[in-house]
Amino acid sequence: MNGYEVLRQLRQNNITTPVMMLTAKDGIDDKIQGFKVGADDYIVKPFHREELLLRLEAILRRVGGFHEENTRTFKELKLDLKMKTASIGDDQLPVNGKQFDLLEYLIVNKNTILTKEQIFDRIWGFESDTSTTVVEVYASKLRKNLKALNYDRYIKTFRGLGYMWTENGENDA
Repeated sequence: MNGYEVLRQLRQNNITTPVMMLTAKDGIDDKIQGFKVGADDYIVKPFHREELLLRLEAILRRVGGFHEENTRTFKELKLDLKMKTASIGDDQLPVNGKQFDLLEYLIVNKNTILTKEQIFDRIWGFESDTSTTVVEVYASKLRKNLKALNYDRYIKTFRGLGYMWTENGENDA
């Protein structure tokens, strides 16, 4: 079955889960068909990560599953998602850009092993020109930036596999 058929079957079975179609099909007829079978949104590849995230937030707002939250916290660590800053108490952490995104991704998925491939796809994107070794570089930089405030202990490395943000600070691999 193709995506249209899958979505048609979902809707026929009264499954109302919001669906965003991500596809290379960019013709107006393709888009019309997607919406007619029940898509909530339709985005054509390639797309900008920021646009995808905003469209997902819009869908979640419409179905009542998203409340604008501008912070994430872990113990004393506070991430300001709007300003893309991290702090512990009055101490600002020198993380920005992809390091900030990596930190947020690890914290959101705490106690779950994230493979280097998962991290790479989430932070750099499928179509990035770099390789997954960049994940190790950024994880190392992030760990160094967290070390001054003893928060590096929450990043556990699984050699050859990936990383996990631990609840209890056991970072031995």
